[in-house]
Amino acid sequence: MSLVRPDWRAARDAAHAAGSALRGPGELVALSDAVGRTLAADLHALARVPGFDASAMDGWAVRGGGPWRLGEAIVAGPVDPGAPGLDVGTARPITTGAAIPEGTDRVLRSESGRVSGGVLTSVDDPAAPPRHVRRAGEEAAPGDLIVSAGARLTPPRVAVAAVCGLDHVPVVIPPRAALVVLGDEIVAAGVPAPGTVRDVFSVPVPRLLGSLGVGDVSATRVADDLAATVAALDRPDVALIVTTGGTARSSTDHVRAALQSLGAELVIDGLALRPGQPLLVARRGGTLYLCLPGNPMAALVGLTLIGAPLVDGLLGRRPAPPGAVTLAVDVPHARSGDLVQAYRDTPDGAMPTARQSSAMLRGLADADGLLIVSAGGARAGDTVPTIALPW
Repeated sequence: MSLVRPDWRAARDAAHAAGSALRGPGELVALSDAVGRTLAADLHALARVPGFDASAMDGWAVRGGGPWRLGEAIVAGPVDPGAPGLDVGTARPITTGAAIPEGTDRVLRSESGRVSGGVLTSVDDPAAPPRHVRRAGEEAAPGDLIVSAGARLTPPRVAVAAVCGLDHVPVVIPPRAALVVLGDEIVAAGVPAPGTVRDVFSVPVPRLLGSLGVGDVSATRVADDLAATVAALDRPDVALIVTTGGTARSSTDHVRAALQSLGAELVIDGLALRPGQPLLVARRGGTLYLCLPGNPMAALVGLTLIGAPLVDGLLGRRPAPPGAVTLAVDVPHARSGDLVQAYRDTPDGAMPTARQSSAMLRGLADADGLLIVSAGGARAGDTVPTIALPW
């Protein structure tokens, strides 16, 4: 792949393309294990839905103009193939979902009929057209495309697969990943001493990757050492390695040199974006590297903005398109490139949160989404693009 120095939209496209090139294989799973998985191939109906003409209401199956003589009740359940049809001038009580007998003109709902002395009369307009019948195949016919490849299998989609006769579905095997938290200053627990900072990545990032569709995620902390960084990134057994820190060009930043030592090819080398400017994406064989800045908000912005479409690509999904919001206040931005701001929804529009910078987390923790402002800033009332938060 050629080197890309993109804006945020082009970076998302490049990340998705890189993931798509390494999309994982599929496997067949039972519907009971399919919720939340990503579909590996189109699903087609095996049967018509419904499989028979059925009542859409509780009431009476009727034939003719009425009044009607009452017959035996019909309930939902298996149908006797030899069951007689409905004679003219007769009605049979019927429950929702039950198969209507042959000859039925319509179903008269229970609140539209009156029974006296074994005779049913209607309070509806006698000229009303046939209704309250679900015709066989009106929802699906055999061979119909019911869910497209790349879709996340939500509970309703799994239910559609079941009602269309499927017991197993092909899904993409979730990619395995590794998180590498870089930095001598990182401590795992307690209140950090002066000069050190708490590890804010090892717990939330694997879970965030899991919510995006990644499978097993290992996590390790690595000191600011080139040899140790190379060893941590030399993981051909995983599809994705996510690193935090070490992407700048100081004497303690070794990610670039480690990637070069391993023969990895850069796909994205920095973004025209703040925070998140030093983000990298690289590829080596069957492994992708998402190298995030070390500052907490910058890292989580990069994971949301670039990591999510990269994972979508690995799973064969289309990324969710950016949204849009109207600004409640002016958002100045005098620097080059684009500015990402965490924001809250208010009755007046999007309001950037307090306490947000590349090194802060509280503003992001209170946010409803991310908005993006171009160089020069934006004014209250302007519409700007947004990215949904994946949590």
